[in-house]
This record gives sequence, structure tokens and C-alpha cells, in this order.
Amino acid sequence: MDPSNKIGTAVPGALVLAILVFSASGSLSGQTPANLVGSEVERSQKCVPELARLIQLEEDLQPFSERSERLQQIDRAIAVEDSARATPFDENDPVEASVQDWFVRDGELAQRYLDAEGDETLQEELREERREARQQIRQEVREGLISMHEEAQARIDAEEDLENILRDCQEAIFVRDAVLEVCDDVTSPVCDAARQEEPGGRFRFVDAPEDLWHMEQMRPWTSPTRLGLAQDGSLGGARTGTLARRGNATLLVGVEAMIEERSELTAEEETEYQEMAETMGLEFDDPRYVMVPGLAIHLDIPGPLDQETHYLLHFGDLSDPQDQVVATIPANEDGGVDTVLPAPEWALVRMAEGEPLSLTAIAYDEETGSGRPLFEMGLTEVGQSSALLDLLAYMASGDLAQDLRTLRPLEEDGR
Repeated sequence: MDPSNKIGTAVPGALVLAILVFSASGSLSGQTPANLVGSEVERSQKCVPELARLIQLEEDLQPFSERSERLQQIDRAIAVEDSARATPFDENDPVEASVQDWFVRDGELAQRYLDAEGDETLQEELREERREARQQIRQEVREGLISMHEEAQARIDAEEDLENILRDCQEAIFVRDAVLEVCDDVTSPVCDAARQEEPGGRFRFVDAPEDLWHMEQMRPWTSPTRLGLAQDGSLGGARTGTLARRGNATLLVGVEAMIEERSELTAEEETEYQEMAETMGLEFDDPRYVMVPGLAIHLDIPGPLDQETHYLLHFGDLSDPQDQVVATIPANEDGGVDTVLPAPEWALVRMAEGEPLSLTAIAYDEETGSGRPLFEMGLTEVGQSSALLDLLAYMASGDLAQDLRTLRPLEEDGR
């Protein structure tokens, strides 16, 4: 959740009315998307050399990880003045040699301090000398950590397209035959794993790409936490969500506090948000922000899995789209969805009652005004009702607003 989020890209209700004429013929749950086979074969073959690069990077970074743990161990030993927590020291390492010398000198100063009992002036001088020496050696250790981290980051930065490799390949399930087709020309641990007769190890395979769509995983709705700050200082928490996965396609849907800066909204948007909050009975009075429950939708796919033009988040079987469709989101050429929309009150009520959601891809024809369903991903309702009721109660009670003021206090002029 980020205050910079905007209302999103939901298509107006006209499209929902237009698709009233499409045929919702039975369940789509077992229907494999038309482009799945080609895209997953391509992913499997692309990831063979890219995972080899990733594994080599992990091996190259292992010494940095071990060095980081060692320097942190040494820093803790200095903090409690106990050399036994870090011995033996490597005298060939400049930092460790300096730390070993410091422990010797600090022990000598500690003994002089004891011997100076009754001489408060000398004891104060020795105490200050020890304090300064401790600060200096800890600074040397921290500089070693910083230098090591910079070197490790430079190694990471040298890898091109690393973010896409992590996203597309790291946790993917591969098509065995597609992998083996490229293994004659590539040396990769993925090839070694694909050749094994018994399953196991870090990589998973299917014998046919069609099998991926039948590998289904769902996670219960999470318990909402209070509003807090993320590591980057942005607002986080105050949300609940669930995950569904079919093969390598992942869908996350959640409800979260959608907090918007008033200064970043148009007058119409601010009025709309304020009226939504008041209608829902949400206690939120902050001169800087407005807040409404937001519906977060994230679909992770490598590209369009069929000929979809839109995705519908909906209840039921789409036999009555006007009453069932919660949000309509355009598809794009790169595939995937990542948006946060104001959650309609009627939809929150039905979700709180435990009614499950699904995401259906459709091909919409503007000329005929009809839509054709292509494939579907269902979500579990396990934990949905209790999680959503807890989150809405947190919003309505004023506790969320108070937490926000604690995290981001008002200035003296009330802004």
C-alpha cells in the first residue's frame, strides 16, 4: 500500500452491461488457456541458461555472506567485550588482526583501571580511553562490512536483467522435454535435474505443458495487521489477501486501506472518496489524507495466456454479470495486472458473508458487444469472512486513523 496509488484502471460499468449477452457455458476451471503451451515451453528453455547464471551468482556471493556473518559475530563480541565469542582470529585478515590487538590492549587498560582504584581522575581517563578505542575498532569493523556489501552489490549489479530472471525463473515449474531440447548446447544444473528419473532437488518439472494448468494451489486469507511502516518508509499493513496459483500463473487479491493524499487528488476524487468512507461508516478524519477500502489485484503471467482483452473479478458463474462483476480490468500486451481500486460497498458485504471470488479472462468484441470467456482462476473463501470483518472493524473504529497519526504526526498547524 502506498499513498501515491491512484484509483486504478477499472473499465466503467458500460462494459459490464455490454457483456450481458455473452455465453457463460459451464465451468472454465479445467479449460487450458490457448497460449499456455507456447509460453511455458519458451519459459522453460529461456530459464535454462538464465538459472545457470543465477546459480553462479549465488555461488559467487556465498563468500560475501560468510564474511558478513563473521564481521557481525566479531562486532557482537566487541560489544560485550568477550573475545571468546569470536576466537580464533585470522591474523592474516587486517580487520581480524586489528580486533585481536584491540582485545589485548583493552585487557591491559582494564587491568590498569583496577590497579588505579582510589584514583578517580586516572580511572576516568582510562575509562574514556577504553571507550574511544572501542568506538574506533567497531567503526573499523563496520567499514569492513560496508566495503564488503558494496563489493557484493557490484557483483549483483553486473548481472543484466536479474529482476526478470528472479521473477520468471526462480520458483517456476518447467516442462522437462523443453528443457532437455536445449541442454545439448547449455551447461546448467537445470539440465542435470531434468535428466534425473526420480523427482527431487530444487527444480520441479512436468511432462507436458498442459499439466501446469491442473497444478492448483490456494492459500487462505491472511489475518490483517495494524497499519505500520515498511523498510522504505512507506505505509504498509492494514490489509488481508489470498493467493491462487495455477502452474506458473499467480493471482493475488486483497483488501487494504487505500490512503490517498488530498493534495494529490482532484476535487471530484476527494469528494468521491470522502462520500464512500462516510457511506461505509468509516471513522477517518485527517486533513492530509482520505481513506477507503481498496481492492488490490495482482496477476503474474508472462503475457496474454489466450486472446483476452479484459479480466473480470466476479462472484458466481457470470450468468448475471451486472450483479456479479466487481471489477473489469483491461489486459495488456505484456500480460499481468497490478492495480488497486476502491472496493464497492456491495462487494465488501458479499465478501464478508463468505462469498468467493474468481478472475475470468474474456475476449470482448466491441462490434457485437459480446464477450467470450476464455479461462478462469478461482480463489478460496477460507478465512475470508473473519479477516475482512476484522479489517473493516479496524477501519471503522478509528483505530486505523489513530495509528496513521502516530506514524505520521500532524504538524503544529494541523497539516
